[in-house]
Amino acid sequence: HKADAPLIPFEELDRLLEWLKTQPPADVVCLSNALLCGLARRIREGLGVPVVCSLQGEDYFLDDLMPPYSQQAWAEIARRAVDVDLFIAVSRYFGEKMRGPLGLPPGKLAVVYNGIRPDGFSPAATPPSPPVLGYLAFMSQVKGLGTLVDAFVRLKRRGRVPGLRLRAAGTLAPSSQDFIRQLQRQLDAEGLGRDVEFLPELDRPSKQAFLRTVSVFSVPATVGEAFGLYLLEAMASGLPLVQPRHGPFPELIEASGGGVLCEPDDPDALASGIEELLLDPARARALGERGRQAVLTHFNVDRMAREFARQLENVVH
Repeated sequence: HKADAPLIPFEELDRLLEWLKTQPPADVVCLSNALLCGLARRIREGLGVPVVCSLQGEDYFLDDLMPPYSQQAWAEIARRAVDVDLFIAVSRYFGEKMRGPLGLPPGKLAVVYNGIRPDGFSPAATPPSPPVLGYLAFMSQVKGLGTLVDAFVRLKRRGRVPGLRLRAAGTLAPSSQDFIRQLQRQLDAEGLGRDVEFLPELDRPSKQAFLRTVSVFSVPATVGEAFGLYLLEAMASGLPLVQPRHGPFPELIEASGGGVLCEPDDPDALASGIEELLLDPARARALGERGRQAVLTHFNVDRMAREFARQLENVVH
């Protein structure tokens, strides 16, 4: 194909444009992620409106492509990025991470933090006794579940938090089942198998109930990700966070005041951060309350919608 050939057949894109023309006139068109940048030029030309694109984790997919397709895909998206009027990232960290590869000039990148519906998330009426270390995310090594188990083993060896338990919940992909079995064998070898629960595939009410059983929350992801909605759910439940000092976590902790940071990929440092909060319940409660108030006032869907709409208005006008 020629270098300027479209990424999908013209007739399919023409069908999309013809359908869009039958709908109420648009002021702006939003693409959900940068993998759709190939649509931007024809949409702008066909509808005569600006195009905005979200940035929210595309790097994982692109980096996981086999060579040479990963490099080709990055280069093509960078080439097509000139057809997008504004990119909106879910964190400053991820926006800056994508700015270089996409060649985004100043003024073409904005940040709108994610938000959640906080209804249904609430602190426990009484603190869990004995205390519980909690995790809620994809159950995988990339999300740091192995690091958290290592930290939990260290905490149990130290013995300064009697009765401590670990509860880990989240999506369990078939490819991660061997990983979970490996963790279970590790815990059994330490005599800790009965102190840990793995709870896959919780629905929203079960997730909310699960978080009310937790004392301190941590998802020590091993790589920088775009955001981490699970942190908002934990904070909405009044839980203090202990997160690695990389990716978007420093800015989210700073913006919310809802937790503490530790060195990345370091089970000893993670264990120490968790232990400090477990041994200081008053500080843990204060952090949890600050985080909850941050979600109620800032990291919620209403604020996110207003800020996103403001960015669209700026582009349109």
